[in-house]
Amino acid sequence: MTAPKIISASPVRPTEADTELLASVQASALAIRDLYHAAIAAGAGGDHVASLVAIAAHHDAYAQAISSLIGRAAPQARDSKLFTDNKANFGADTTAVALAAHTLENDLVAAHTEVVGSLEGTEGAALVASMIIIEARHVVALAAIAGKSPVSDTDLFLVTPEAATADAQTTTTIA
Repeated sequence: MTAPKIISASPVRPTEADTELLASVQASALAIRDLYHAAIAAGAGGDHVASLVAIAAHHDAYAQAISSLIGRAAPQARDSKLFTDNKANFGADTTAVALAAHTLENDLVAAHTEVVGSLEGTEGAALVASMIIIEARHVVALAAIAGKSPVSDTDLFLVTPEAATADAQTTTTIA
């Protein structure tokens, strides 16, 4: 089957299974937004506070976009386990926050790449794919905020999907 036939055979709107996946993605986005807010409230950021605020706003925007796509099925609540499991890493130390957030954003890239492959509706897949692009940019920005170099710390900048997936399986599961 050719790509145009696959695309034309796919539903545009999210299916029931898509709605469940997208609701989980929204809950994760809200948890991560709240982790950034907790770090900022604790005093993290310094010269980079505007960057942390912007990244938190991106996750809030993801949650809002998912709400508009799945309507009343959107949970409108953060993933409490994800938030609780990571809260200790989002305190006042900007470098520690940037490194913890770097790991979470990498995990999101891997997890959301899998979600895109599982979604049937093209609107949901396009939305999550657009999130992946921004999350990948977050990874690089957070490494830089942590004072890491793309030359000497290439492992922080060049994480393959396979490595991020392996890391996600040994640390935090994010939908």
